[in-house]
Amino acid sequence: MSESPERVFDPRLLDLHLGNLSQAEQQVLRQELAADPVLTAQHTALTQVFQALALASAGSMPGDLPARTMARVQAAGPPPRVVRPRDRLTAAVEARGERVLRLGGNLRDVVAIAALIVLAVGLGVPSMLHMRDRQQRLGCSLNLARLGSAVQQYASAFGGSLPFAGWSQGSSWQPRPEPGIQTVPNRRHVYPLLRLAFIPDPRLLVCPSQQHVPMPLDEVRRCDDFLEARNLSYPYQNMAGVRPSAKDDPRLPIMSDENPLFADGVPLFDARRFVRTNPAAANSLAHGGAGQNILTLLGEVRWTTTPLVGIDRDSIWTLSGVTEYRGYEGPSCATDSHLLK
Repeated sequence: MSESPERVFDPRLLDLHLGNLSQAEQQVLRQELAADPVLTAQHTALTQVFQALALASAGSMPGDLPARTMARVQAAGPPPRVVRPRDRLTAAVEARGERVLRLGGNLRDVVAIAALIVLAVGLGVPSMLHMRDRQQRLGCSLNLARLGSAVQQYASAFGGSLPFAGWSQGSSWQPRPEPGIQTVPNRRHVYPLLRLAFIPDPRLLVCPSQQHVPMPLDEVRRCDDFLEARNLSYPYQNMAGVRPSAKDDPRLPIMSDENPLFADGVPLFDARRFVRTNPAAANSLAHGGAGQNILTLLGEVRWTTTPLVGIDRDSIWTLSGVTEYRGYEGPSCATDSHLLK
């Protein structure tokens, strides 16, 4: 059986009904309509469509119009192919077997589409970022809650003592050039929680909002400290001075998001140079400076928008009364919070 010839729709018919043809173009098209029965049939069908649209807009659409329209569509056979004007670019691209995307409409339509895209991006992207930040903040607080439970289990097993890896007069939590000084990063005191399996998963020590990497689980038993600073996101109470126990003030912050004033024990500021500003009042950078999660001795996790949340509004980033840090300094009392990594 031979295939039926392809039905071609002349776009000038649509321009005729929309009033986009000049008088001369209309006269030429009407002459062709009189001589071409296929073109005349297309014109008649298009006329009926516009009449139905006019009835619908006037509120007088017949009740059986949808059924009649579907019957006509099914009886019409395959849809006609719209022939677009050809040019050199179209012919060259089609010769390579590619499709051509031709944009229609006027400048107003293009501007409207662009405005919708800008609106969608302006509303959608900030919402997605806000949702991501909230999820990361929640994941961080859940990590700290698990760490608080591990600290309490450790204290219960060791007579109320908090995790501690040892300290001597020749130790420094800050790398020092002097010979004979042993560098003991404060994060090493957190490591017993991991090595003694109070923390089952090293990923609990990594904040979701930071580009840190967890300690490889197969390396935990072989080491007595983290392989690198990025294995731990959360600073811990400075254990170089007076060390608190589980029996001390339960409000004492003992862990939090990363301290913005110290990097691997090295201070990033000189308090003597700041007169009008107080660097100790800066928030952690872990959550874009919006605030920080803190873990108290009681095991409570709180979100704060200021680091001045220690006992008596003490800053959790600095030691009370200390302006110069060399790595030997520690809290002078069990209520002085100094969270350090």
